Amino acid sequence: MDDPTPFFEGPFDSDEAADAIAELEEGDDIAAAMTEVLDEFVRDSEDYAEEGQVEAALAIACLIAARVSGIAPDEDAHHWLDRNPFTVSDDLRRLAAVAFNVATRADDNYLREVWAADWPVFLEHLEPYRKALFGEPQEPVAPFVVDFSRPGKHWLQVFWSTTDQSLPHDSAYADVAGHLVQAVNQAPDWLAWWRQAGLQELLVFGELVPGAYSERISRGRTTAEVWIGFGHSPEVSRDSAIQQVADDVRTALSAAGRYLGLAPVPSLPALD
Repeated sequence: MDDPTPFFEGPFDSDEAADAIAELEEGDDIAAAMTEVLDEFVRDSEDYAEEGQVEAALAIACLIAARVSGIAPDEDAHHWLDRNPFTVSDDLRRLAAVAFNVATRADDNYLREVWAADWPVFLEHLEPYRKALFGEPQEPVAPFVVDFSRPGKHWLQVFWSTTDQSLPHDSAYADVAGHLVQAVNQAPDWLAWWRQAGLQELLVFGELVPGAYSERISRGRTTAEVWIGFGHSPEVSRDSAIQQVADDVRTALSAAGRYLGLAPVPSLPALD
């Protein structure tokens, strides 16, 4: 959804919502964890829907709604559901509907106080989730149409970081990485490779910290995301940076391709 909102675009972007959703992924039974959070919220919110609890409960209720219907205005929901399969029982759906009503009530609600005059805009954004929870009919979402003709927009976006901070732009690794990603975006054979995905963008989040390699990949409605811990630091010389960056970019793009069922990756453009 492109409508501007004053604090966050949807129910998943506050710190409290993000923390609650991340905790769900840590357990073995996501549906049970959801039930526990929602049940506690409903019991504790008879008089007032408190800060922290209300954001967490609303986010979870919306994830349940999106699982039921497949309709979500927030790309975050599509990615999270792709990574975390779970079954919605009738009891969980009813509990989520009750929690949704409590979290969006007009009185005695911290969230309502935060949004103030923009409350109708927020409720409109949430309407597809509400309809899904209450079994109301809604128009299916129009098929997504990829558009690579927009000037200045690239299909590949890469974000590099070290421990708790972005990679300094003046490092040899960052300099080489910037040139290589730009070259990939401009290469026709790479765009042809990406077109197979039927998505607008591939977002790569690369962490450059010594340790074990890790990866997490998900597909949304319009984007794919790859989170990779490469297991090494960015401290390399200019000469060795070219090979290291090429290896890392190829690793990330190959991982995305395997997950999305794409053809093998083309050769990377050569850098001087």
